[in-house]
Amino acid sequence: MKSTPSALLSVAGLALSLLFTSGAVKADDVNRPAEVVEPSVTDPTSVYDKIWDSAVLYKADSGFLTELALQGRLHLQDAQGWSDQGDFGTRDRPQSVRWGDFEVRRFRVGFKSKLMDGNGKLEGQIDINANFNEFYGRIYDLLFEYSFSPALNVGFGKRKAFFSLEHSTSSKEILTIERALLTNALFTSQYTGVWGYGKAGNWLWETALFAGDDEREFTTFNGGAIIQAGIGYDLADATGFDRANISLDYQKATEDTTVNGSSFAGAPALYAFESAWSLNSTWEKGRWALGTDILHGHGRAPQGDVFGVVILPSVFVAKGLQLVGRYQYANGQNDGLRLASRYDRLAPFTTNGGRGEVYHGFYFGANYYLYGNKLKLMTGIEYVDMNGGGNGGDYKGWTWSSGLRMFF
Repeated sequence: MKSTPSALLSVAGLALSLLFTSGAVKADDVNRPAEVVEPSVTDPTSVYDKIWDSAVLYKADSGFLTELALQGRLHLQDAQGWSDQGDFGTRDRPQSVRWGDFEVRRFRVGFKSKLMDGNGKLEGQIDINANFNEFYGRIYDLLFEYSFSPALNVGFGKRKAFFSLEHSTSSKEILTIERALLTNALFTSQYTGVWGYGKAGNWLWETALFAGDDEREFTTFNGGAIIQAGIGYDLADATGFDRANISLDYQKATEDTTVNGSSFAGAPALYAFESAWSLNSTWEKGRWALGTDILHGHGRAPQGDVFGVVILPSVFVAKGLQLVGRYQYANGQNDGLRLASRYDRLAPFTTNGGRGEVYHGFYFGANYYLYGNKLKLMTGIEYVDMNGGGNGGDYKGWTWSSGLRMFF
């Protein structure tokens, strides 16, 4: 299929016009030097402040309920791809997930609250279907947490199972349009469970136990279990960096863990990996930042073992304008890798289901922050080269994608 990149160009054009004409840039969510990113004085009459503050329904200094607010997330994007297996784009995605030429990547609404003098929080969101034929998609999260101290925070409910550098970073804050191939392959889903986390001195810890069935609402206890644990160390004081930490994450899943449970259409899909490891780090100094991740997954037959590396540098080059790069390498035994369903696998002549053994990905992009991470424009181009192994599946292709990211 050949398609014109008009929607993509329109987003890129909007980004450039805002870059050179907007005077209302604010990057309060971006941890960068004030002389580079932030205005010297926060304008209390900013139209952005007024819009976002309107989501707060109630606020008090103390009491059982200290804050109640609406929350939501809207991520729109468009992509065009060119490969040796044919051209592809967002318009090859199902109509049910698009608004015209734009994919509705994420659309969520919900609430958040602070309780018990701010020590507790209760919040939740639902996914909304893009076509509105059936408004409600699923419960994305619904959870309660309580902080006894910085060293001990506990929670229960339904939430995303965090693992690795990029999936431990919210989609509200990720630096690239899509996460890395192996990061997504090792990710599980949203589950019902209990967890704890904290920081004692320079040591960071977290652990979680989830029922292993990925359902539209809550667990039906028909899908095994997932155990996650992580230990990390804060190196900021020792290194003089603004932020520096290194973490080791571990994940164990029973054989009946699913990533598409009985309450979804079709038969439940089993999670392909028995266990996974991630050794990741984050480094920030002034305008510069670097994220790294070394990943390994032990596959459950017929899934082969996988191994990979992600390197994610970024730098602010002007007020609100950030350049981002990423290199990813992945290796999968027995055709253990598969091209990303968004967007490479849309190429019309892909063979062997897009499966292969050795993968390289090179991404370069730019992010423009209108109101920190709360409102930003993103664009990036990525080159992918995958060796299809013994059963075909070789792939070489480019994907250019752009998007609007907003949350409140």
